Amino acid sequence: MLKIYKNIVFVVLLSFSALYSQNPVVENMSSISNLPDIEFYDVLEDQDHFIWLAADKGLYRYDGKSYKHFSNPIQKSNSLFQLKLDKEGRLWCNNINGQIFYVEKDRLKLFYDANLFVKAQLSLYVILENKIRLFTTQGVFDIYKKDKKVSKILDGMALSMGEYQNESFCFAVDKEKNRKLNRVYKITENSVKIIFEVEGNKHIQSPKVFAFKEEVLFTFKKEDFNQIYHINKENETSKLLITPSILKHLTIYNIVKIEEHYWFLTTSGVFVFKLEAKKLKFVEQLFETESITDVEVDFNKNYWFTTLDNGVFVSPSLSIRRVALTTLKDKITAACTLNKNNFLLGTNTGKLLLYNHSKLVKTIELPGSKIIGNLFYDANKEKLIVSINASESYIVNLKNNAVKDVKNKFSVAKSFAKVDHQNLFYGNYKEGIVYKNPYLTSEKKSIRSSRVKTSMVTNNSLFVSYIDGLFIYDLNTFSSKELKFNNKSVLVNSIVKTNNTIWLATQHNGLLQLKNNKLQHAPFVVSDKIQINEMKSDGIVLWISTDDGLHYYSLLTHQIKRLSAQDGLNVLINKFLVLEDYLIVLLSNSFYILPKNERFFKTYKTAAINIEAVAINDKDTLVTSNYNLAYYNNKIRLDFNSNGFQSNKHVSYRYRVKQLDTVWSKVPLNNHFVTFNSLPSGTYTFELEAKNISSEKAVLSDPITFVIHKPFWETYWFFTIVLLLFFGLIWFYFKWKLKQKEKQRILEIDKILIDKKIAHLRLENLRSQMNPHFIFNALNSIQDYIVSNKKELASSYLVKFSRLIRMYLDYSQQNEITLQEELSALQLYLELEKVRFEDELSYKIKIDKRLQIHQIKVPSLFIQPYVENALKHGLLHKLNNRKLMVEAKLISQNKVQILVEDNGIGRQQSAKIKRQNQKHKPFATKANQERVHLYKNKLKRDINIQIKDLKDKNKLSLGTKVIINISIQ
Repeated sequence: MLKIYKNIVFVVLLSFSALYSQNPVVENMSSISNLPDIEFYDVLEDQDHFIWLAADKGLYRYDGKSYKHFSNPIQKSNSLFQLKLDKEGRLWCNNINGQIFYVEKDRLKLFYDANLFVKAQLSLYVILENKIRLFTTQGVFDIYKKDKKVSKILDGMALSMGEYQNESFCFAVDKEKNRKLNRVYKITENSVKIIFEVEGNKHIQSPKVFAFKEEVLFTFKKEDFNQIYHINKENETSKLLITPSILKHLTIYNIVKIEEHYWFLTTSGVFVFKLEAKKLKFVEQLFETESITDVEVDFNKNYWFTTLDNGVFVSPSLSIRRVALTTLKDKITAACTLNKNNFLLGTNTGKLLLYNHSKLVKTIELPGSKIIGNLFYDANKEKLIVSINASESYIVNLKNNAVKDVKNKFSVAKSFAKVDHQNLFYGNYKEGIVYKNPYLTSEKKSIRSSRVKTSMVTNNSLFVSYIDGLFIYDLNTFSSKELKFNNKSVLVNSIVKTNNTIWLATQHNGLLQLKNNKLQHAPFVVSDKIQINEMKSDGIVLWISTDDGLHYYSLLTHQIKRLSAQDGLNVLINKFLVLEDYLIVLLSNSFYILPKNERFFKTYKTAAINIEAVAINDKDTLVTSNYNLAYYNNKIRLDFNSNGFQSNKHVSYRYRVKQLDTVWSKVPLNNHFVTFNSLPSGTYTFELEAKNISSEKAVLSDPITFVIHKPFWETYWFFTIVLLLFFGLIWFYFKWKLKQKEKQRILEIDKILIDKKIAHLRLENLRSQMNPHFIFNALNSIQDYIVSNKKELASSYLVKFSRLIRMYLDYSQQNEITLQEELSALQLYLELEKVRFEDELSYKIKIDKRLQIHQIKVPSLFIQPYVENALKHGLLHKLNNRKLMVEAKLISQNKVQILVEDNGIGRQQSAKIKRQNQKHKPFATKANQERVHLYKNKLKRDINIQIKDLKDKNKLSLGTKVIINISIQ
């Protein structure tokens, strides 16, 4: 007999305060980003979807990935307040010292320092078209933007102000007939009007004015209680509202209106009210442990909350609520739906938790600490089968909470399916079983031995998924057949039915549908390459959980939508329940509650792309739409961003360069730059696309054009210059060659002329050396020897004469001869002349031993004319003691000196004799002078001739010396 245990029923908890948390899902910015502070006062989104934060440490701007700090060098305090935008989109703020700032071109600029008016009190302000209106304890002042002129428009202590569009509503304390009056003024551009006056003379604490489209709410503390007045803007009537008890003693920081609800931001979180018949009807309280100072809804309907001591947190969806279990050690291990919005959770400690929406209705404890593995609720019998992950199971009667121990009858269950009013399918880790009258008997039938994964009864058939295939059973005979796809077994994780279609979530074939007994792929793709964890049907809607979120598919519209981390479901979703009005997503020790309607899905937008920086060759440059760059400035990096909450995680980018890419290239998620390391010359149009991963549409940035000029050697003008230069060089080359040929021709002609001239001069020399006197004298000498019968002398003289004549004839054909040849001819000539002088001639030829006379070249027959002059003009007219010396010596490494010295009568006396006898023309010396000129100027041979007159102390002639210096070649 089975033992029956009575459960322990805990107190029914109907109040939300008994739960650890029912707040919307939030992301604390300090945990997902480097939040720069914990104390924040204001939050505001601008037209570019930047989020601005006013904090104790200063002003910050969030772009989806990082924070930028704004400060001014003359800022008197770090803390900034009252973020506002003007018509130009500029952000304004102020501080407690009266400094009013605005942001322009990414810099915080000081507009005006009103410290004389504010007296170290934070003053409110409004932005008008031409001026800033400042509300201070000294009065209300207009500060004109153009010239900073100040005019006072209201006298009195302006303690609070609210604005809506072009109207301001100010609470001020002023004096009239020595009475202090507490009034609310309506102030427009050019008028000031009293619309409400607080009765009584008691001191008012913490007055605050909040203006909306149709009404103004005026709050203040009186006798330590908050009082709230409602002022109708149209008829300017007022009514004291009944202050909700939960607001009476709280500090109200701000009141904002979101849709039709009024949000009171207080020291105990956010209180949401609805104004009905001039009464505040409580809706809910959010974040009861936080001091909320401001709230902002961004362009993607994310709610931003600032706090005084816990930083900033963002709720992607106020509809998703997270409910924690009452005991931290409890873990959810099983769950099932009951009826309407009731559901039941099983834990690892043997507890059954019955919830209605978010309220824990009751707790049933099983005997001992049990890990509940599976739950099955039979709605007709109102009984619950509890399967334990061991050899235990229980049946719980939910009418009276009775617990019946059925041993291992339903232990380690993997799936349950009600076959009919008598039979129940139960699958475990080793087999599938059908129980008959499961609550009364243990009669059973094993239909297959294999581990069961899931099951479902529909269309008079039982579908059972095993680890080795999917089988369909006839409900009468329980005969089976395997359902295959493409002739292969299918491994199914989840089975559901909608209308006439059975949906199968498989391990390897994705989502399949069985329609009209035909197995085929589903007409839609849930998530590419991601496995489906579980499916639930809900009329015409199919709910599907995967590792990347929860998917919604409408059979009517065929639309598929997704809830993911961006919506606040930043967890891997395995199990979930479908209730009448809600979805329950199960976590470890908590669960999410989601409203079950299509409006719950947000339509995400993507902010415009901001090109933040352009770097060329690793150097930042001004961001513009067109760049003209030299060929070497071809490394380009572009930094970009699309603003929004966690846009670094939720916005993907693609880019292309029109001239290079035929398809778009993806930028890795969380990357915000593209680099082109070495672009060749050309024109490139860079296009960038951004898309929120949950959005349907992408946004394009304005294209940026880069013109990278060709290197000069690849330009047309360079080719033209090169061609012109090439043809010019060819022209100049041929012209030069022609000039060279012409020059060579001229040189050859000159050489011919020089050679001809030299030959002529040699002939002149030869003629001088073979003049008739010399030949006649030589022949006379030979004749005398013959007549005198001096045969040997005649023969010797004749031989010498013939040798000399042969030398002259031979050397006269050459431009240069060796010094040895020159001196040999000279020696022979002097020997013959000595005979003519009848031996009255003494000569000497001295040669420096250092001279290589057989190698040194000298002009042919060059020395002989000077020796001849010495004999003919110097020694011939001297009667006796005739001396002649010829000396060749080395005076430097490349120069030889030849001296011809005689002791004759000298040039002066010789000239006198010459004038007396003009018959002889001394052309040999003149010819030599011309030869010297030719050698020096034409043949570049260095030859110098110097003639010195030798005289004694009395200036009497001692002879003549000829000095010939010839360079050695």
